[in-house]
Amino acid sequence: MNPNDGEARHLTIRRVARSAAAAMLMVAGLAACGGGSSVGTSPITPAPIACASSTLSSADGYAIGACASTKTGVFLDVTGSVAIPAPVDSYILTLLFPTTLQAYDGSTAFTSANLASIYLRDVLGALQGSAYEDPLTSAGLPPYTALTDFHNPCCYHANALWPAPQLQYVGYGTWEKAPGSAEGFVGVWYGSGASTTTVVNLRPGGTNRVYRGYAVGMIGPDENAGAASYLDSMRSFSAPVEIVVNSGYVVSGTIGTMLMFERYDTSTSPPKVLTSTLPLDPVNFVPNGSTIDTDSGSLASAGGTGASVDTTSSNFEAKFFGISGSIGDELAGRLRFRTSNGLIAVGSFGTQWVP
Repeated sequence: MNPNDGEARHLTIRRVARSAAAAMLMVAGLAACGGGSSVGTSPITPAPIACASSTLSSADGYAIGACASTKTGVFLDVTGSVAIPAPVDSYILTLLFPTTLQAYDGSTAFTSANLASIYLRDVLGALQGSAYEDPLTSAGLPPYTALTDFHNPCCYHANALWPAPQLQYVGYGTWEKAPGSAEGFVGVWYGSGASTTTVVNLRPGGTNRVYRGYAVGMIGPDENAGAASYLDSMRSFSAPVEIVVNSGYVVSGTIGTMLMFERYDTSTSPPKVLTSTLPLDPVNFVPNGSTIDTDSGSLASAGGTGASVDTTSSNFEAKFFGISGSIGDELAGRLRFRTSNGLIAVGSFGTQWVP
C-alpha cells in the first residue's frame, strides 16, 4: 500500500486497524452486540444471537464458523475448491456448505479488478500475498467473499528461518464468506497454481528430501473457550514449515513459531507489520496414512512451555505438485488444530524442495 500523500496513508491505516486481516470476521457483529445505557440505569445486554454454524460442528472440517454474539467458533465441514483459469489473476472459488447453510452455496469469480490490498487483507500473520474481495467495500465489512493466494509471497518480517519460496506449480491460502454481521466463515485451500502448465501430482523419488515454506491461516476461540480462551476474536497467523520426504512419502515435519498480526507501525514508511507470538509449542506432523497422491496424518506438540495441540482433533493433508522434469518439486496442503488454551485454527501451507 503506497497512498499518494501522508494524510491518505494514515486514513487508510486507521481503517485497516479496524477491519484488516487480524480480525476480519465478526468486526461488525461484535460492534452491534453491545448493550445500550442511559443515565441512572444499568446497561442492558441483549441475549446472544443464535448462529446456525454453532450446531453444525464437524471434527473433520477444514473451515471455521465464527459466531459474533458468542465470540466463539466451531470446525465446519465446507467443501471448497479454487480453480485458476487463464489469465493470471483469475480465480473461481466454489463453496458447498452443510444443508442448513446451503443458501451460501455458489461460486465467486475474482480478477485483478477485485484486488483488495488497500485493506491489507493480503497480510496474514507476518506474510504478505495477494488478496481479492467481492464486492470491494470501503471498510471491508460484510457482506463479502474474499480469497488470498500465497504462492508468490514476500516479506516475512520477523523470525524468518528461510526466505518465502516463490512457488511455480501450486497456490495456497484462505477464503472467507461473510454474509452478514451475525456470523462468518473462513476456510483454507490449496491446488494447482499454474493456469497454462500441465501440473501433475506424482510422488518424487529420493530420500531425505527437505521441503521448506510457510503456512498461513486463521485462529480464534473455540466453542467451549469462554473466558479461558487466550484470544477473544479471530486472528490471522503465519508460521515456517519444514517437511522431510522419503521415497515420495512424508515421514516427518514441523510447524515453527506462529506469528499473529497485531497492527501497523505508521511511524515508518511504508508502515511496518507488527506481530506477536502465539504461545503454542512447535507442532510436529505425524503421518499415518496415504492415498494415491495425498498423505495425511495428525499433528502433535513437540514439547515446550507453551500450549499444546490436541492430537485427536488436529490433522493435516499434503500433496505433491510438479511438472515433467520437476516431479514433486513442491508440496502443499492444509491443516487444522485445537489447542489446550481454548483455540481452534485452520491453515494451508506451500513448501518447496531444497536440494
